[in-house]
Amino acid sequence: MDLVLGTSVLLALLWHAVVTVLTLMPGKDIPRVDIVDFDKVAHLGAFGLMTWLYLRTRIARPWIIASGCATYGVLIEVAQGQFTVDRQADPYDALANAIGCFLAVLIFTRGFRVVSNGK
Repeated sequence: MDLVLGTSVLLALLWHAVVTVLTLMPGKDIPRVDIVDFDKVAHLGAFGLMTWLYLRTRIARPWIIASGCATYGVLIEVAQGQFTVDRQADPYDALANAIGCFLAVLIFTRGFRVVSNGK
């Protein structure tokens, strides 16, 4: 494994761990932000960034990576409902997670195409 690939994998795994901790930590420990629907934007951004970091590793086709990250986003919501005391599963959070994953693919593949074509 070359240094660039190793660094990409490490960054993806570190962010994956951060997302896991943030989504499973007690709700009282999460700072409140008084912006309408900020929670959904945060979910979209967190899972979009996680997907983008995994896409940089090129370990699988983009849609497979996004599907895996989106599935993880659904499972983490289930875990919130099952294994935390003061958090609950939210289907809209799961949807925001999945949208973030697939938006990351669109941005990654479109951006890569533009750069690789020299445009």
